[in-house]
Amino acid sequence: MLRILFTILISFLTSSYLLAQDNSNDEKSNSKLTIEELKENLDGLTDRVVTTENDLINLKKIKISGYLQSDWLRFDQKDNVGGKAFYSDSRKNLFTIRRGRIKFQYKSGPFTGVLQPDISEGGVTIKDVYGELGILPNDELKFTFGSFNRPNYEVELSSSAREATERSQVTRAFYPQERDLGIMFTYQKELITDFMPKIQLGIFNGGGALTASETDPYKDIIGRLTFGLPLGSESPIQIDLGASMYYGGTLTGDSIISFQDSLLKKIKNVDVSDNRGFGTRKNFNIEAQVYLDLLPFGGTILKGELMSGSRPFPKTGSSNLDSLVLRNQNGFYAYLVQNITNDFQIAARFDTFDKNTDLSGSQVKSVNDAKTSILGFGGSWFYENIRFTLWHELPSFDTNELGIVDDVKDTKTTFRCQFKF
Repeated sequence: MLRILFTILISFLTSSYLLAQDNSNDEKSNSKLTIEELKENLDGLTDRVVTTENDLINLKKIKISGYLQSDWLRFDQKDNVGGKAFYSDSRKNLFTIRRGRIKFQYKSGPFTGVLQPDISEGGVTIKDVYGELGILPNDELKFTFGSFNRPNYEVELSSSAREATERSQVTRAFYPQERDLGIMFTYQKELITDFMPKIQLGIFNGGGALTASETDPYKDIIGRLTFGLPLGSESPIQIDLGASMYYGGTLTGDSIISFQDSLLKKIKNVDVSDNRGFGTRKNFNIEAQVYLDLLPFGGTILKGELMSGSRPFPKTGSSNLDSLVLRNQNGFYAYLVQNITNDFQIAARFDTFDKNTDLSGSQVKSVNDAKTSILGFGGSWFYENIRFTLWHELPSFDTNELGIVDDVKDTKTTFRCQFKF
């Protein structure tokens, strides 16, 4: 009996030991599997972190900005009898979305790509779509291609930064829609201390807007040189000067005619098979911007531009194969801007444009040939990313043109709310 009990005890102890060993091995096995799983999880996490970092690097290459301009317009006018009112909008009192811009910019190394649509109640249009490549170190030489602003001071000055609500008459006449399709080289380098001239040279279709189709094989050439005088960073006066040139043309039929002694006379015969009107679209500009830090309460800016040239127009009532009418034109604008505080600014602009310099006085029978001047003034208040602008304009035609004795009352008032992001 004792022998049986001893055998059972030995068997129990042996079984307990073996079970303990098995449990110990299982715990070691389980511990080993957990470490492997942790290593796999760590490797997977590392891969995800690397992927996230790459995504963040790519996202950093993309910049989104833009602005919204909501306007209230008030036209104070009489009936536009004989086309003698400059502002003749029959709505007289309205709210409108002037601009709704969203700018997408992608930058990777020396390359920058830009896409900028404009959204308003008139629909959606594409304003900018271009690429820019830095060729030399520090972007001393850049190559731009696509649809973008033509080189000119008031054209390149963003609508969100301009003191007046709209560009001047002469700028809109010589650079309609501001942009064009083409290519441009920009070179800028500091030659001596504080002297860094910039040269821009572009070749464009000449049609203007992105949606305008090219109609001839001839291209428009635009060149611009700008530079700041090396007066030193401590000088209370800073002066930027510049000059630009536009030279191009357009399709024409059998001849080009111009105004001579108030009459239209043929100045050039054109071979119908050639259809060349090159050199009829041209202008030369001189510009200046003066920045003064003389008053104790804010900076003062004086700036302006003088433009003179010619533009061809279809003869009234003619077909595309008839003559083009060449009008010599000139004009200028001048700004006086005074910053009162960091948040408040007042400004005035005188803007004049002569649509036909070969005619004057009683020779002018149409608004297409008239000289118009606009005195505009107003102010802006800035609050963080918001800008409120009140701007008033007083237009007038040149005395004795269009048979005008008393100028028609046709002023325009704009109140603009702008938000930038």
